[in-house]
Amino acid sequence: MKGFDEIQQLWQGQKPEPNVSFETVLNRIKSGKNALAQKLLWQSVAVAIAVIILVWIGIAVSFSTWTTYLALAIMAGCICYYLFNQLDDYRQINNSACLLSKPQDYINYLKAFQQKRNRFNTRNYTIYEACIAIAFVLYGIEMYFVLPFWMFLSTVMFMICWFLICHFVFMKQYIRNENARIQEMITNLERINGQFREE
Repeated sequence: MKGFDEIQQLWQGQKPEPNVSFETVLNRIKSGKNALAQKLLWQSVAVAIAVIILVWIGIAVSFSTWTTYLALAIMAGCICYYLFNQLDDYRQINNSACLLSKPQDYINYLKAFQQKRNRFNTRNYTIYEACIAIAFVLYGIEMYFVLPFWMFLSTVMFMICWFLICHFVFMKQYIRNENARIQEMITNLERINGQFREE
């Protein structure tokens, strides 16, 4: 009982968080939006470079099996799909500042954007991973004929481990970080919206 009384006294001693100025919250929202947009832009640039490298490899290197060319085409197609989605999301979040004057509309917009990104980062990304895996299997046919068996086997094991780490570690962390950034913007907008209602 004593512990409960101490917790209650601490709770009652806490001062409610004062209203943060509109400008401060607005700057936080703009900063979060810019950080998210910049991240999407740099990812798009990196993916565009990967597509260029894949096309260059397909043209410059002479492979012995047709499956390798098919693998390169599948990879390039998947990466282009990813690139166009990233560019579209970059454009959407970058042009969303016009909604700042209407906090509730911006909150709804960000919630819809967050759902779209979650769908893209889960269901669509799983399909993307499956297509990339098929491309690696097709490329594996060429590697089987070129590499010694032990090296081929260790390369396959490395690729499997890399896919598992990307799916279960890196992608989960990526989704968590992106959701946290969007949620922070939503929370700040809800604070502004709440201040408008109080006034």
